[in-house]
Amino acid sequence: MKIVLVPGWNESSNDMRVFVDGRNGIPGLAAHGFDCIVFPEGGGGIRARIDRFAEFLADLKTKEPHAFPVATLGYSAGGLVNRGFLRAYPERAGDIASVFQIATPNGGLSEWYMAPTLRFIRFGSDAIDDMDVESPFMAWLNGAHGRYHPTGDPRRKRWELDGEPWVITPGMPLFHVVGRLPRHGLRGDGLVEVGPATLNGRIPHMFIDSNRTNHLNLGGEWNPLTFFFRGWRSDDTIWPTIVDVAARFFRGEVVAAS
Repeated sequence: MKIVLVPGWNESSNDMRVFVDGRNGIPGLAAHGFDCIVFPEGGGGIRARIDRFAEFLADLKTKEPHAFPVATLGYSAGGLVNRGFLRAYPERAGDIASVFQIATPNGGLSEWYMAPTLRFIRFGSDAIDDMDVESPFMAWLNGAHGRYHPTGDPRRKRWELDGEPWVITPGMPLFHVVGRLPRHGLRGDGLVEVGPATLNGRIPHMFIDSNRTNHLNLGGEWNPLTFFFRGWRSDDTIWPTIVDVAARFFRGEVVAAS
C-alpha cells in the first residue's frame, strides 16, 4: 500500500520523515513494508491547500496508477487536508483507501485555548483563521455551524456544533490518534482540545495520555516552536506508538478505540 503523508501547517515535509524512516534504530512505516511519499508543505488557506493536494494526487495517479487507491496520513492541519479532500472531491473517494489523522483539529481551534497565542506569534494567519471554530471553512468542512456555551469555569467557554456534522465519506476507514496532557486536565494536547479533535466522539480514535504528548511533540521533531513552548530538541517517546497504531490500521487490523 502507498501512503501519502500530509504535514501540519508551517511544518517542513522533512519533519514527516520520522514517521516514514524512523530514527535512532526505531522503525518507521517503511520498515513495516509501506511505500510512503510526503505531500509538500505549503502556505495560504487550508481550502487552497486541499486543492493543491487534489492536484498532487492526480499527478501521482498519472505516474503510478497501480498505487491507487492510496492511504493518507495527516498530521495536525494536514489532517484537515486529507479529510477535507473527501469533502471537496467526493467523486474521487475511490482514490483513497483510508484516512489516518494525528492531533487534527477537526472541529477547529477554540479562542479559549491556544489560537490567540498562535496569532500572537504570527503562526500562519490564513491557516489559523481557517481553523478557528467560527470560520466559514470549518462550517463548510463539517456542514454545521455552532456556538459557544458557558462552562463551570468563567474563564472558559465550550464550543458545540448546532447540528450533526459531516464526518467522512460513508464506508471510508478513519482513525485519529489524539494526545491528552494530564497537566491540562486531559482536555487536549495543549493546542487541540479533545471534543473538536474527535467531533465529540464521532471520529474513531485513541488517546495517548502523557505529559509528553504536547501537540508539538507528537512527531518528535525539533522546530523553533517546540523550543519556545517545550524547550527540547527532539523526542522518541510518542511517535513510535503512533507508527505502530498507523501500521496496524493500514493493514486493516482492528485498532481499539479509547
